Amino acid sequence: LKATDLPGYLRLRHAAKKANRDCSVAVLDKLVRDELPGSDDDSSVLDELVALARAQCQLHHDADRNAVAVIPMPSRREVWREYSSGFEDWLRAAYWRAKEMGVPETTMKSALATLAAAGINDGDEIEVHVRAARCDDGYLIDLADEQWQAIHVTPQGWRVVNESPVYFTRTPSMRPLPMPVPIGVTHGDVGLLWQHTNIPPHSRVMVLAWLLDCLRPDTPFPVLELVGEQGSAKSTTQSVLRSLVDPNKVMLRGRPKTVEDVFVAAANNWLVSYENLSGLTPEQQDAFCTLATGGGFASRQLYTNGEEHVMETKRPVVLNGIAVVATRPDLIDRVIHVDLPTIPADTRRDDAETHAGWERDQPKVFAGLLDLFSAALAILPTVKLTQKQRMADYERLGEAVARALGFAPGEFQQQYAELVRAGIDRALESNAVAQALDKYIAERVLPLNWQGTAGQLYDLLNTHSIPDRSSWPRSPKGLSDQLRRIAPAYRAKGIDITHLGHSREGARWRIAQIRSQTNPATPPGIEGGTRYGAHRE
Repeated sequence: LKATDLPGYLRLRHAAKKANRDCSVAVLDKLVRDELPGSDDDSSVLDELVALARAQCQLHHDADRNAVAVIPMPSRREVWREYSSGFEDWLRAAYWRAKEMGVPETTMKSALATLAAAGINDGDEIEVHVRAARCDDGYLIDLADEQWQAIHVTPQGWRVVNESPVYFTRTPSMRPLPMPVPIGVTHGDVGLLWQHTNIPPHSRVMVLAWLLDCLRPDTPFPVLELVGEQGSAKSTTQSVLRSLVDPNKVMLRGRPKTVEDVFVAAANNWLVSYENLSGLTPEQQDAFCTLATGGGFASRQLYTNGEEHVMETKRPVVLNGIAVVATRPDLIDRVIHVDLPTIPADTRRDDAETHAGWERDQPKVFAGLLDLFSAALAILPTVKLTQKQRMADYERLGEAVARALGFAPGEFQQQYAELVRAGIDRALESNAVAQALDKYIAERVLPLNWQGTAGQLYDLLNTHSIPDRSSWPRSPKGLSDQLRRIAPAYRAKGIDITHLGHSREGARWRIAQIRSQTNPATPPGIEGGTRYGAHRE
């Protein structure tokens, strides 16, 4: 068993130890090793690797039974998934220091399997975080530097800590955040951010709130959507924003081919970032909805007889494209949409100048962002929402951020409500059924307070010109599915679309007017000026 299934052997070994406390696993290991054919140098190297790792690190597992190694060091503490390249590199280096010998690939593979089985079966379950974590009095942010330092943010302020009170692990592509306290600078300046991005003034409070919300893993994440024509610095803006939250070897990814690609990206990044999108499938848009509020993706595990591999996660997301990317109501409901203006040719900067300027200012901006985060956390308990939107946690934080920047209470709520209404309009404009309903209601072909079956409504709508036949439902059942998707958007516009149940004739629906709505004016944006780099225009 040990020769053919090492993890299985360790599980049986653990069961034997539990069943008989007098059983010496060391003696058992020796007896088994002696019986193995060709007990050669590779076996002794394997034993030495396992013994070395067990002596120098703690083997545990997380809630998903992924093996985790905690490695105490003189000046820091490292935490690695046991199948990660980081842990393998550490183990190879530790063995070289001890024996001045390399490790064959097959032996290392066996050692990692052995240590993983030990962590899963014998170790404690611990909570492991990537990049950001909630703590008792605030939040922790992993700098991902060589010293494994973190930033502790509370309503009273923020500081750099040498050892985080929570376990942070890393992926191979993660890159460090800037040290936020440059020499000689007492406070940061988040207002410098607008010199390096193309965010219009009226959207800046929402973008700042989104940046801070990316560092709050205990709440749902809104999806940031940057839209602009060629020459609007979409990718540059997105890269700069990402560098304040989750720098990565690959800052911007191309369009995902499958839903699984989205979840694989989420497993290896804190911030999921895609650029130059010309459209997403309905399934991919649903995947981004799942990432925003938390959920999972299951697929068959390779080389198994049907065993599922489940990836469960929650991640912030940023997307950009020339045209609107989010078109389904469920995703639009979670989106912070920003239209980027075109940059005149005579004011554009070359890449080298842009990079040098941001490298100079990034530490100051990051420090200013942390100042703002702390101030918003102090205000947050006093924020009461008069009317909650879908992303209410983001809305509350945004209101706190706006007040910290000098806005009057309620102004952010007003602006965010207008953004949500504009999103609803975009959702309905891109839906063929919604376009038809709007047209027929306006022309009084379909009266409000209408009741009937999906089949009757389908026949009625089919008698008139359909703006987009390619996305038109092919049956009354398909129409019912579309009505369920657009019902929340219509409800926000004052029209109630309600499923009344089933009759012999089919699904019954009611379309009725609820109330009229007025659209409040959008409040002003922000520019540089206060301690946090922003004030009223």
